[in-house]
Amino acid sequence: MPDFAAAAEPHRRELLAHCYRMLGSVHEAEDLVQETFVRAWKAWPGYDPARASVRTWLYRIATNACLTALEGRARRPLPSGLGRPSDDPAAPLTPSFEIPWLQPFPAAGSDDPG
Repeated sequence: MPDFAAAAEPHRRELLAHCYRMLGSVHEAEDLVQETFVRAWKAWPGYDPARASVRTWLYRIATNACLTALEGRARRPLPSGLGRPSDDPAAPLTPSFEIPWLQPFPAAGSDDPG
């Protein structure tokens, strides 16, 4: 079996993109790719190439790390009531909601994390 670094490092960039798509933050994605590599490194002695490719195995670990991170995020409370009527008849009928924006993903070869 090859050493862990040689087997895992070629997948780092695509794992970063995968975590970024799940989380929407380059910085969080970088942290979770690091977490993925730590978890995979610890589990490397038990890795069985007959069960899954290294790529598939790393993706599963990364996905689980991202899902755990998403579960831990603070949840926004949903609106519970309409409140009192507005004093301004020109006010919009529906409230404006904050739209979550994704951070830009750095170009390949860029050292700038965003």
